Amino acid sequence: MLRVQTASDWISDYQRWLSEEESLHNAQIIAHKFSALGWTPQAICAMCGNMRHESSINPDMYEYGYAWEDDRGYGLVQWTPRSKYWDWAVDRTLPPRHGDSQLARILYEIENGIQWIAISDYGYMSFVEFAQSTLSVSYLTEVFIWSYERPNQQAGESSLPYRIAFAERAFNELDFEGGSEPGEPGQENIPYFTYRRHNTNMRRMGVRGRK
Repeated sequence: MLRVQTASDWISDYQRWLSEEESLHNAQIIAHKFSALGWTPQAICAMCGNMRHESSINPDMYEYGYAWEDDRGYGLVQWTPRSKYWDWAVDRTLPPRHGDSQLARILYEIENGIQWIAISDYGYMSFVEFAQSTLSVSYLTEVFIWSYERPNQQAGESSLPYRIAFAERAFNELDFEGGSEPGEPGQENIPYFTYRRHNTNMRRMGVRGRK
């Protein structure tokens, strides 16, 4: 029986590089979920631009050229080692391959002050400040690569234009309206996305950024 794909269905195949259109489909899921949590379109797209280069925004992407037991990069943002994310999800009975579980991990990182390293080049911007920033998409894409992904210098610099290009395409093409917070009526098709409002509380936090 042919399964009709809906807007909330992740495109996710093990270790397959998605097309840009498929990546945009998954980016739209992220845009709806994170807009409902108070993230700005600029921040969402900057993160998605980085995800596009890291994993093609495929939740089930494992780093090419390595065996599973090598414990290399995995998921939307290529957590390395894989077990850092995988064990966390399993411990919480979240299906590790599901995109919603991986978005829950990103929220967990914000809530617990892990993964993100605020650096002087970007005014020590925190993860919460990034999420609420209305600075340019290109600038925030650069903030995310060095504060969160942290590749080696050469790889980061050479890939940055491609990350920015997808981020800007996402900014121009995605819909940032219509999302609702997880758990609200009509969201029964989002079974794994977890959010603790009292911890993140981003909508009530002011932020100042530098250009």
